[in-house]
Amino acid sequence: MTEFLIKVMNMPRIVQRSIAVIVLLFSSAVVVAFAMVLWFILVGKASRIHEMRTELSRLEQVIALRPRNVTPEKSRSELLFLDGDSVAIIQARLQERVNAAADNSGASVVSIGGMQPVEINGASYVGVRADFEGSMEAFHNVIRDLEITQPPLIILKTTIRSTNITSQGELSGPLQLSGQITVYGAANPTADLTEKGGS
Repeated sequence: MTEFLIKVMNMPRIVQRSIAVIVLLFSSAVVVAFAMVLWFILVGKASRIHEMRTELSRLEQVIALRPRNVTPEKSRSELLFLDGDSVAIIQARLQERVNAAADNSGASVVSIGGMQPVEINGASYVGVRADFEGSMEAFHNVIRDLEITQPPLIILKTTIRSTNITSQGELSGPLQLSGQITVYGAANPTADLTEKGGS
């Protein structure tokens, strides 16, 4: 490098100027090229940022248009009151629920019918009375199913008896029961209970 500089210094002035111009042009080209590369990188990043902002804006619009996660009043009512706007409809839904509990528990519903609405602590209740047959476990599961599912129910009366024939104080087979359950559920205050239920 030193020898090259010495040779350049010994060259004619016009050659030195030519070399200086070439070096200047080369340096300028490198600077321009670097600046262009940097500019393209910045433009690409700016474009990506703009796309991300646009996408974020669209997402915010979608979120703003989505219904608020607020539990409607009807859903709260469904947790407390039996579905239906008349005694007949409420009893029909209640019968479906009792039949489903029996099916899930392995009991058999012999008969089921509506009861007159009653008032308990100022609230109106609609009920049904069902006759069952099945094992002790099936009866236990039916009662448990009716008590823990929603809307809550009240079992006002239960009668259970064995249907097995005993021989010398011993059961003739696995314990089988027959019983009757009277169950009520709260009616929605908006329901029309002027119509009377069965029995």
